[in-house]
Amino acid sequence: MGIQQTVENLDFYCADYARRIVDGLRVEDRLSGEEITHAVSKFLNILHVNGLYAYLLYVLWKRYSGTPTERKIAARIDTLLVGEEGQPSLLRLDAIGLPLQGAKDTIAVGQTLARDLQGLFLAKELINRTLTYVRFHARTVG
Repeated sequence: MGIQQTVENLDFYCADYARRIVDGLRVEDRLSGEEITHAVSKFLNILHVNGLYAYLLYVLWKRYSGTPTERKIAARIDTLLVGEEGQPSLLRLDAIGLPLQGAKDTIAVGQTLARDLQGLFLAKELINRTLTYVRFHARTVG
């Protein structure tokens, strides 16, 4: 019994990043829980109906071409969930283990994940859970 094995509960990472997203949007960007919930519901719908790559494109589109509220929400979600190379975003955490070295931005992450089916499904599940928690957390803070 000398071998000790550590198993990471990835759900805790999702909950932590969801809290960070909502806290940033509420405090720094001064958005209401209703505004956050509405936008995140759209993001989740795209993820469920069209898949991860379409979701990534949609978030980028809203980040640069959405309403001011959509831009704030999409920017924070993109930065904290996908991020750029070297950022401590959810999908880039060592504990998650996705092969995203060299993926410089959101589009490159999507292209990299397209070559790794297990990684693609893991990334989709992590984003799905995190956005679901964002919605729940946004509702509880009003």
